[in-house]
Parts: sequence; C-alpha cells; structure tokens
Amino acid sequence: MTTDDLATARVERVLHASPAEAYAAWVDPAVLATFIAPQGTATVDVDPRVGGRLRIVMTFPDRTTEIEGEYLVLDPPHRLGFSWHPLRAGFQSVVTVTFEPHADGTRMTITHTRLPGEWLQSYDRGWGLIAGQLADILPAR
Repeated sequence: MTTDDLATARVERVLHASPAEAYAAWVDPAVLATFIAPQGTATVDVDPRVGGRLRIVMTFPDRTTEIEGEYLVLDPPHRLGFSWHPLRAGFQSVVTVTFEPHADGTRMTITHTRLPGEWLQSYDRGWGLIAGQLADILPAR
C-alpha cells in the first residue's frame, strides 16, 4: 500500500458540554466504553499518558473487533491523539480528536488518518455514530 492509497475520515459534532467535559469522556475508560462502539458494546482499558496504551474490544452481534493503540498527544482540554491498530484488519492509523469552544458548547472534530481507502466509508459512518453517542451521554449545558 502506498501513501496514495491512504484516506482520511473526518467527523465534526457540536456537543452540549464544555471542552473539558468532552475531553474527559475520551480518557475515562468507563465513559469511553459507553460510546466508542458504533452499534455495539465495548470494554476499554486505557493508560492516558503519552506513550500509554489503549485497548478497545468492541462486541457486535456477529463479531468482535479488537483495537490496540498508543497515546501520542494529550493536551487537555484541547486535543488528544492515539494510534489505532485493529488487529484483524492489519493496518495502523492515527486518530486525533480536537475540542474547540462553541456558542452551544464544544465543537469536536475526529480526524482519522492513514486509513486504507477501502475502509474510509466504514470509518466515516462509524465515527459519525460514535460522535452521536457521545453527544447523547454528555450533560446538557
């Protein structure tokens, strides 16, 4: 695979919570587990420090998907980034989540880079569902 074959998924969502509340949801394993699996359930193990590991096991009716990664950036409450390695899929990519103040709370942007092109549509849809699930669980302002 060449860099020309790689794609980027990007999802933006306005959340009715502060940037600090939105950021905290991404590094708290109990909260992260409630929204990180699109249309499934998840178990999560995180060590939120640069170089720390994360492991997400998503359980769907017909399969289980395991993701491993490492925290690359932790800049509360503005940005976090981590590597993303779905074990069965065999590729490694990078997820960056940013949190910007917005009149209605926080504009969250999820950018997933270095995706194989054939996975782009699936990840666009998945991150959209995940952003919606996070919006549903954060406290109203």
